[in-house]
Amino acid sequence: MKNKTLQELRNNRKLTQEQASKLLTITKEYLSMLENGDRNPSDNLKEKMARLYNCDIADIFLAINSTKRLKAKAKEAR
Repeated sequence: MKNKTLQELRNNRKLTQEQASKLLTITKEYLSMLENGDRNPSDNLKEKMARLYNCDIADIFLAINSTKRLKAKAKEAR
């Protein structure tokens, strides 16, 4: 089974970026950067995401790594 990205975890909860960012008390722009692999969330934010997305914190770490792998593959394809 493939690891999910942060965006997929959010989408599974049927949340928009705006809704999720408000619940996480971060900006929509920052959430977008996290989902695109441009920023790394703090440990505190990872815990909040795990609670919000109803998953284990390990799933958040895996999602971050999946996002970064996809970004690296996309960069290589250019």
